[in-house]
Amino acid sequence: MTTGNYDNKSVIPASAPTDGDGRVYHLRLAQGDVPPYMILPGAPERTALIAQGWENAKEIAFNREYRTFTGVYGGVAVGTTSTGIGAASSEICIHELHTIGVHTCVRVGTTGVIQPEYDLGDLVIPCACVRKDGTSDNYIEPAYPAAADQTVTMALMQACDNLGYRYGVGIGYTAASFYIGQGRPLDAEDARATASAAKAAYWPGFAAKLIPDLTSAGVINIEMEAAGQFVVGRLHGMRMGAIFAVVANRVTDRFGDAGGEEKATKAASEAVRLLREWDDGGEVVLRLRSALRIKK
Repeated sequence: MTTGNYDNKSVIPASAPTDGDGRVYHLRLAQGDVPPYMILPGAPERTALIAQGWENAKEIAFNREYRTFTGVYGGVAVGTTSTGIGAASSEICIHELHTIGVHTCVRVGTTGVIQPEYDLGDLVIPCACVRKDGTSDNYIEPAYPAAADQTVTMALMQACDNLGYRYGVGIGYTAASFYIGQGRPLDAEDARATASAAKAAYWPGFAAKLIPDLTSAGVINIEMEAAGQFVVGRLHGMRMGAIFAVVANRVTDRFGDAGGEEKATKAASEAVRLLREWDDGGEVVLRLRSALRIKK
């Protein structure tokens, strides 16, 4: 049996692939390229938006959906890498960031809410999430909770308070689907088709009941990454948290940014500054006026 033209010194382990130059395979980053505190948006273009608020910002890698910037915010070195859509691509990002020394991550993105008191542009900080992400089931049994790190959550709350932003804290729902899995119909023209409709699009009973059931259970929002990131990160020994801009309210059927995305990115950077300050000082200093700022 032939082993090809490779000598043993050049063989890359399939269990821990690299790009051949000492960088992790997907992110194209090496130890020391990024600081241990990272902000994780989904969209590559959002990394540039986040970095706009930093000093000495520079793009250092861009491969597939993974785009990375580094910079300085409030005197603290910080980085941002995009994860793509969904928990599957997030798992790759988190694993490879851990490999190169990252220990704290803040997920920042957009979300739909399912509680009527939230408006477009408000912010949501999940303390835990319902695990329907699909990816985390490959790591541990479904009964294991998807919980955010408490210190990261407190830093995000304090950051919003410092910046004067409206926010709510509660339980989220992470779906592995954007349409049926979030109670959206396949056919927008037949949005709530019933079984009796002559040409009704596929519309299963669980999808019709999803939003009402979650709303009655007090779940705040639906998105596609947080639960998987919380579980994968925690099992890597990392601190994970998340903050989302409300761009849709499924109860009132309204959609739009309303400035929330920019606020979420600023709050994430401020939270990283606080975390570094708390870590360096060995204590958590909170000045929160309320645990739930969504109700004024």
